[in-house]
Amino acid sequence: MSLMRIKIPAGYAITYNKFHDVDPIQAEEEDDLLSNWEYFTEDIMQIQKLENVNGRYVIPESNTSIIDLGWCPDSSINGEYKLVMVHVDVDEYWNELKTKRSKDRFEIRDTIEIWLRELNNNQPDDGF
Repeated sequence: MSLMRIKIPAGYAITYNKFHDVDPIQAEEEDDLLSNWEYFTEDIMQIQKLENVNGRYVIPESNTSIIDLGWCPDSSINGEYKLVMVHVDVDEYWNELKTKRSKDRFEIRDTIEIWLRELNNNQPDDGF
C-alpha cells in the first residue's frame, strides 16, 4: 500500500502520517469491523504549520495551525474520515476552525490541499 499523494507547501510539516491510498475492507468474521483496520484509526495524519525563527523552520508548541485526520468510529466499516483544521492558542487549547467528513479519501485529499492553500494565504500551486 502506498501513502496518499498530497501537495504540501513549504512551511508545513507532516508530523504523523499513515494516510494510505486504500479502500476499507469489511472483515468476514465481524459485521462492523474492517479487516484492514490499521489504515482506518482515529490517528491517521497530522500536518502542522511551522514557524520561521531566524531563517529556520521550527514546530511551535502553541499559536499554530494543525490539520488533523482520523477515521471515526475507529476501525468500523460504518466509519468515515474526519478532517479538522484547528488553531492551537497560547494556552495550547485546540480551537476548531473547520470540519469535513467523508468516506471518499480523494475528497479528503483535495480538502487538505485547499485548506493548506488557504492557510498559506492562497499562494499559487507552484509553491507546492
